Amino acid sequence: YRHVEFLHDDFGIRHINFYDDQFTFNRQRVAAFCTRMIEEPLGVTFNCAVRAEHVDTELLALMKQAGCWMISLGIETADPGLLAQHRQNPDLDHMARTIRDIHRIGMRVKGLFMIGLPGETEQSFQRTMDYVFSLPIDDVNMAKFTPFPGSPLYENIHTLGTFEENWEKMDCMNTVFIPQDMTREQLENLFLRFYQHYYTRPKTLWNFLSMLWKSPDSWKRFLLNAGSFIRFARSNRRIVEKA
Repeated sequence: YRHVEFLHDDFGIRHINFYDDQFTFNRQRVAAFCTRMIEEPLGVTFNCAVRAEHVDTELLALMKQAGCWMISLGIETADPGLLAQHRQNPDLDHMARTIRDIHRIGMRVKGLFMIGLPGETEQSFQRTMDYVFSLPIDDVNMAKFTPFPGSPLYENIHTLGTFEENWEKMDCMNTVFIPQDMTREQLENLFLRFYQHYYTRPKTLWNFLSMLWKSPDSWKRFLLNAGSFIRFARSNRRIVEKA
């Protein structure tokens, strides 16, 4: 609370993103923070990332009252077999209920996904797309699987596909790993198809327009970048800004 107060008073900060996927692991600490923000408001809102198993409706309602307006969830994939490689006791039904609870309480939901996990196929990726479009997910981020040293799959990664261990490209936005029975071209096409499908849906476009209406400062940024967005939605390749 004192840190947020310092950022607000000394730098005029009005919004904070707690970039920590274990933000609500210590429930008591988060509840105490939110209660303080409610009792002694600072005029600061926040976003955060959570694990579905580390929140409940009571805590979510408290977070909403304290100024939280968007929660990110690491979903990764909607294919149970692939998900089991990365998470213990994966439960996509529980994840879906949590997403609906967050949305019902009045906060936005951002889904964090990953393409190109070992064992990925076009069919498994389609399951992920179907899952996303069946839920009230307001925003998405699709990363490209990158096996970092120390991660569970890193030790045997070369037996699971083709891996280019080039640190300059290992930023989760370059395709450095290609699963067996897939090609780089397939992965790139699926990546583009996901974003094009998601951001050209009437539901998604209306969602973002509604958000812009609530945030007048965002209109300027939206209008300045509208051309690039439309070109991206209609193209078959990523737009790369020239240096």
